[in-house]
Amino acid sequence: MFVVLNTDDKRWNEYVNRFPKEKIDIYYYSDYYKLYEANDEGIGKIFIYEKDKKIALYPFLLREITGYDLDRKYYDIETAYGYGGPLVNCYEEEFLSEFEETFLNYCKEQDIVAEFIRFNCLFNNHSIFKKNINVSFNRNTVLVDLTKDIDEIWNNQIYSSNRNKIRKARNRYKLDINFEKNIKEFEYLYKYTMDKVNATNYYYFSDKYFKNLYDMDIINANVIYEEQYIASAIFLHSYDYIHYHLGGSLKEYLKYYPNNFLFWELIKFAKEKGFKYLHLGGGSSTNIDDSLFKFKKYFGNNILEFYIGTRIHNKDIYEKLMDFWSKNNSYSKQNIFLQYRI
Repeated sequence: MFVVLNTDDKRWNEYVNRFPKEKIDIYYYSDYYKLYEANDEGIGKIFIYEKDKKIALYPFLLREITGYDLDRKYYDIETAYGYGGPLVNCYEEEFLSEFEETFLNYCKEQDIVAEFIRFNCLFNNHSIFKKNINVSFNRNTVLVDLTKDIDEIWNNQIYSSNRNKIRKARNRYKLDINFEKNIKEFEYLYKYTMDKVNATNYYYFSDKYFKNLYDMDIINANVIYEEQYIASAIFLHSYDYIHYHLGGSLKEYLKYYPNNFLFWELIKFAKEKGFKYLHLGGGSSTNIDDSLFKFKKYFGNNILEFYIGTRIHNKDIYEKLMDFWSKNNSYSKQNIFLQYRI
């Protein structure tokens, strides 16, 4: 049997919590999907397939397709920013096939045209879906193993040049850190950084998004220099895993290595709190020379592979949307999935 729940249904999290804690990640909870509802990115839903004691979950954002001359309402779906995709407690082929077939039938009945998936590199779940889907490697991400002794992390996972910068930040520049929630300082530093890197509109989250984010059980790390906040980052967590989510820093203070200092202090803090793995994520692009990815590699030598998936459920409508978009835009961006939403 299957059921589809909205974010305000308490059964959503009850189903997630039926998994062992080493299989639970923050990206599967309803509170996380409420963030993106608040950011007007769709309606958060979770598809649950259950047979005996076997369970499969799949959260996503449902969005109506508007602005086109269509014969009725159509939709597309997308996993929220971060890492998601299906979560299962049984890998038997028959069960996975039944789960996927039931989900595909649901998509057909609900007039879902297309689907974009950000898989979870912690769980290597990109091979669960097999039918009419294109799965591709997107980029590498960095994982810090917090089960190791802190001295082993410092000596074997932190690059030597990075250790020198952290020492300078602490001893020469006298940087300090706190782990107190400060939405005003974080928002300022985050938006400042997005302006600095010419980020797309997607990364300028709404005020409601930030308010909901701060209402969650997050970790907010702040670096202070002479009583001024110069860097701030938000980390999400659940049980064994903690994830770097968003961050920002003042350009004029980067010479004091505030982000190097912040990440190292967060590693110590997270280990003390009992987390087993810190996932720093990847770079800001798919380029292997991406500067953000290189920076994150300074903190860990465990590299994970992040995959994405695309699937078209209604080829006729999808092609109609893409053709209409192409005819009404003076420029062309080839091979962009869901291009009709640009």
